[in-house]
Amino acid sequence: MAVEIPAEITVTLDLIKGRSIAWPRIESSQEIMAIGSAKPMEDAARIAFTELVLWLEKDYGFNRLEAYMLCTQVARARLAQMVDPLYTFVAKFPKKYLPKKSR
Repeated sequence: MAVEIPAEITVTLDLIKGRSIAWPRIESSQEIMAIGSAKPMEDAARIAFTELVLWLEKDYGFNRLEAYMLCTQVARARLAQMVDPLYTFVAKFPKKYLPKKSR
């Protein structure tokens, strides 16, 4: 069963020329989020957290191991859907733990 509702939203997309990401990323006012989709569910989670760690490393200056360790303490995980043949998993990281972007 799914809960579908009508909604009006505002979406902002950023295109960074010359740069690519492997999986979708979302940024809200409170969190940055990476999405992974795969089967089995563990692979979807692994994809989402790997993308989140790489994001923290590339855009926020974290050492990869430090980003991984911090994610184990403060990141949240959400199973977004399991109806499709693939599972969709979201790894969320609170912005309050982020330094300024180092772009």
